[in-house]
Amino acid sequence: MTMDLFLKVVKPETATNKQAEIKVAAPGVDFFASKTCDTFEEAVDLGLEAIERQVIKYKEKLAKK
Repeated sequence: MTMDLFLKVVKPETATNKQAEIKVAAPGVDFFASKTCDTFEEAVDLGLEAIERQVIKYKEKLAKK
């Protein structure tokens, strides 16, 4: 499993201009989240929460099969 994290400042410069893009690649499936917030820390936290929800949903889907 690999995880990539990309941080960038979005133009034009406003208060909410810090973007975090998170990509998690596992065998057979990829998860992705992109969040834009006031700080990089907040964007990463929200992005990881989104990835966590995707993983839980994926695992539930697998369990039903």
